[in-house]
Amino acid sequence: MALHSVQIDERTLQRGSEAQRVEWEAIVRELLSRAKSNIEEPARLDVSVTEQGFEIEFHTDRRQELGTIVIPHQLLSEHITEYIDIVRQIAEADGLNQLEALDMAKKVTHDRGGRVLKRELREFGFDLETSRRLFTLLLSLRVDTTRIVGIHGHRTIR
Repeated sequence: MALHSVQIDERTLQRGSEAQRVEWEAIVRELLSRAKSNIEEPARLDVSVTEQGFEIEFHTDRRQELGTIVIPHQLLSEHITEYIDIVRQIAEADGLNQLEALDMAKKVTHDRGGRVLKRELREFGFDLETSRRLFTLLLSLRVDTTRIVGIHGHRTIR
């Protein structure tokens, strides 16, 4: 995998709080740590948040554009809303069985969001794990996840 950096647009960075920027950096590090795609040369991913959606541009280190994909907000909105709702339910859950069921629902929703992105970015050959991590980044750019307890990670099921 040649993807080695992710750049978030300046407008989004400026509107984000310090906590959000720290969170975005951590999510980007996680995304890059295991990113897999069919991009063969060193490449950068530029993510811009617009009123209509996410604009994702791929560039080589030599600034050659490899492609641009626009992901309309409505394409991910159902998955984002469902994911946030499940996380909030987890915070209020009582009982291990309910927690485990909700955590599984959270994983399934995360997978669905990842599959949508994998399909949209198919020309770049992202695997599901990379697509899931990108979903996490896009979700956190759309919603202030620093204020939501339990948004990141999953419970270890016995």
